[in-house]
Amino acid sequence: MDGIGRITGLATAAPPIEASANEVWEALGQIRGRRMPKLSTEEGARMRRLAEPLSSLMTARGQSQQTDAYLRHARTLARRACCDALEASAVPKEKIGLVIGVSCTGVVLPSLDAELIPILGLSSDVARLPITELGCGAGLAGLARALDYLRAYPERAVLLFAVELPSLTFQPADHSVDNLVAALVFGDGAGAMVIEGGGASLGWTLECCATRLVPEGARQLGFELRDGGLSVVLSRELPKVVESNLGSAVSSFLDAAGTALDEIDLVAAHPGGPRIFDAVERALRLEPPALVASREVFEEYGNPSSAGIFFVFRAMQARAASGRVLAIAFGPGLSIELALLRLSA
Repeated sequence: MDGIGRITGLATAAPPIEASANEVWEALGQIRGRRMPKLSTEEGARMRRLAEPLSSLMTARGQSQQTDAYLRHARTLARRACCDALEASAVPKEKIGLVIGVSCTGVVLPSLDAELIPILGLSSDVARLPITELGCGAGLAGLARALDYLRAYPERAVLLFAVELPSLTFQPADHSVDNLVAALVFGDGAGAMVIEGGGASLGWTLECCATRLVPEGARQLGFELRDGGLSVVLSRELPKVVESNLGSAVSSFLDAAGTALDEIDLVAAHPGGPRIFDAVERALRLEPPALVASREVFEEYGNPSSAGIFFVFRAMQARAASGRVLAIAFGPGLSIELALLRLSA
């Protein structure tokens, strides 16, 4: 087993504006100047949380305007999530030795963690690890890097946060299927964790993490920075790639951890949407109730990219669930990010 860590603080933050899938669909029709076909119940999240009203998001903006909006909202959400996670953990701030900041929906240097460290009252000599290019999988990848750090410095603690504002990247003039699906799927939000060394009798215990690269899926998921800003790549073939590769990735991971899928009590899948959930269920031969927490998060918040897995962990905690948890997320590459945890109520 790779190592043991305790998630002693866990928090999420979402913007106050809500929009239903039907409202997003109608807004898309308005900017296209035509009546849209009836929206299938299988498409899009039932509700989404947005940083700005739909009328603002559906208006074309330049890269400078996108960056200004990203900074304005990301600062607020990340600070709220981090403050709540630190408060829940009750860890002395001088114990935080590493801050991992995750975000792929805005490009700023210095990264947000540099601003947060003095605001949160952390030491100026804390190590920093910003992660951008791992997309939706970066929340779990950050958890893996936290575990790596704690193996080297078991007396320290790690603050991990993810903040994503995919709604701000919407391109009104882009009529591609990728852009259309992204508008229906993604939502804004942030999450944060405090991870310490050692096992825990209650709450979340992190046992091990792994990643698997699927190069043939490289063009199925990601962002491309173009003249008009970040353009989403979200292929309709992605669920097929997930279904074809997830089973073997999970099997290898669990074998290395000395366990088996039938010993897993709960599955925390990244809230990527119904077609991704179905692909995960088919690949691992799961019954539909296995992903109930992930589906609930998607229905209420949409897909908050790298922050999504934080929302799923919170949903499981709120349901007073317990047992061994297999966490799964997908990022550009295509990368499959995996973690094995134990949740004690």
